[in-house]
Amino acid sequence: MLHEWPFPEGARIGGISRLLGPAPYIRRLRAFDSICARIAEAIDTSGPFCTLVHNSMFVAAPSLLRHLSTPSVYFCYEFPRHIYERDVIRRAGHRLLEAALKPLEKLEAALDREAVLSAGRIVTLSSYMAGRLRGIYGVDAGVVRPGVDADFFHPGKNSSDGGYALSVGALWPYKGHSLALRAAAAAGMREFVIVADREYPGFRKSLEKTAGESGIRLLILRGIDYRELRTLYRSAAVVVCCQRMEPYGLVPLEAMACGRPVVAVREGGFRENVSDGATGLLADRNVDSVAGAISGIIGNPRLSRSLGVCGRDFVVSSRTVPSAVDALAREIGSVRAG
Repeated sequence: MLHEWPFPEGARIGGISRLLGPAPYIRRLRAFDSICARIAEAIDTSGPFCTLVHNSMFVAAPSLLRHLSTPSVYFCYEFPRHIYERDVIRRAGHRLLEAALKPLEKLEAALDREAVLSAGRIVTLSSYMAGRLRGIYGVDAGVVRPGVDADFFHPGKNSSDGGYALSVGALWPYKGHSLALRAAAAAGMREFVIVADREYPGFRKSLEKTAGESGIRLLILRGIDYRELRTLYRSAAVVVCCQRMEPYGLVPLEAMACGRPVVAVREGGFRENVSDGATGLLADRNVDSVAGAISGIIGNPRLSRSLGVCGRDFVVSSRTVPSAVDALAREIGSVRAG
């Protein structure tokens, strides 16, 4: 049964309201806390043995966790990285605006922490993330590694090397497209394709400038569906993943499922899915290292094929949707048993 809770305060804040500093955002957080209390009351009244709670758009850990009496499992995909990883993600690009948003950040951090500590059980998507949650909140988290649909993401009958490097992720600086682009150019590739769903103001122009200076053709695609994405995976010479401290990373798994070789930076959750030299290649976060890994693949068809085959075997054996569902069911069951 699906219940919808209208939240008009959740609409994008724009126009003159943005000139009022953090006040509209703080009001939205207060309104979100209020609706979470109402939702918690409705859930508790309906009497489930456990409530599975996910991240929210407005504060990472929704205050629903704080208001619930029902036992809860919080699946934490991300913590507020703009608060705890300032060197990676910035909410605003200007120091004065960052300073103006301090009261909002303080409230958001408090609401997030209180909600996390109210959860009956916490699960996350990688051992890397479990370590980060332990360091930030002092909590232990179970690990449920998401899987991909290997029946949908598969090599296909007519897959061929299209001669381009592919990078997938929001068009934001921390997604690593700039490093991947420069490395692909340094490796001698002639075309670089980015698939993105969101866009950071001005970042497209920065990438286009980098591509022009590097002598590589850049194609940026937005709003494509999964079938189009699958086609791009299947024809990529290499899929390059340079996201900064990625919590997990579904992109390399989707690429592996399609039988394509992957190069990923040696950090975050990538290390738990990309086995260097077996299911992909790992590189340090610099142009020379990433370019060297790309060159090693495009210059060695045998290695490229081997990585593709082994990568898919890994996904099919260990990173499927059913395996993730089973792992999550065990975590929920442990709450019930407790």
